[in-house]
Amino acid sequence: MRGHGPIGATLTLVSLVGCGGNPEPKQVTPPLSGKVRQWQTQGQRLLGQGEWELAKSAFEDARQLAESLDDLHGVVEALNSLGAVAVQERRAEEAVLLHRRALALAEETRQPSQLLPSLTRLAAALQVVGQTAEAQERYQRALSLAQESRDRKQEAIVLNNLGLLDLKAGAFDAAKAKFESAQTINQSLNEKREWSANLLNLGLAAEAQGQLDEAQRQFESALEMDKASEQQVAIAGDLAALARVLDKRGNKPAALAYYQRAYWSYRALEDMTRAREALQHAIGLARELNRRSEADILEREWRALEKIDSRQ
Repeated sequence: MRGHGPIGATLTLVSLVGCGGNPEPKQVTPPLSGKVRQWQTQGQRLLGQGEWELAKSAFEDARQLAESLDDLHGVVEALNSLGAVAVQERRAEEAVLLHRRALALAEETRQPSQLLPSLTRLAAALQVVGQTAEAQERYQRALSLAQESRDRKQEAIVLNNLGLLDLKAGAFDAAKAKFESAQTINQSLNEKREWSANLLNLGLAAEAQGQLDEAQRQFESALEMDKASEQQVAIAGDLAALARVLDKRGNKPAALAYYQRAYWSYRALEDMTRAREALQHAIGLARELNRRSEADILEREWRALEKIDSRQ
């Protein structure tokens, strides 16, 4: 999870990889099961690009085919992925239901590889809807399971998300410690997407404590890493975070530039709610800086958005 929403919620997707070992005898994935995996991979790629409707379609195809094959592994993964889309589309209550169903099926398998992502994603959805007590309980079980099974990637995800709960509760030192622990694991695994989320969240912790120079440094590092790995959804959030902290530091011209970049990034992703928020901040700063021509251009953009809304 990254710093968006009620204290932030973008779910970190878990990609399933093959197990190592003796290559003999070679196992061939049946054609239809291979199609389930193919749709899952396609959906995860689309989700990372902000193409939520296309991602949802791919995950639905994977779910239906997996159900027809009684492929519990495929059904669990598809349900969790559909829940991730629901959170992005601000349908968190629906996400909770999807993840609860996924967890129930995962419990039948008794496999940590199924239980861990299901527990973590359910906890993340609960976190978004404000059910922090149950979220904490689910995270703690996931953390214990991750440590028992030595799943370092999942351990880092859970530590990061527990840090967000601490951050919301005002336990800044505890939050920072968890983010740093998660970052250390992700660095060792070279998990750059999750690592950049840790950087962003460390920036949020610093910002909450008034350490604005440190917050800016962390946000800049997150942006650099997300741009290098072309994490489009994350890039938009990084830009908005930088704009906000630059504004707090009194660097209004730089904040204006970053809000405009955040606006275009969110608009390209069709996240119109956050796009409007960024544009509104940009208009206010342009007026404050007495940049009349720039404010006029931004206000025309705002009116264009209103026309689009009126047609829908």
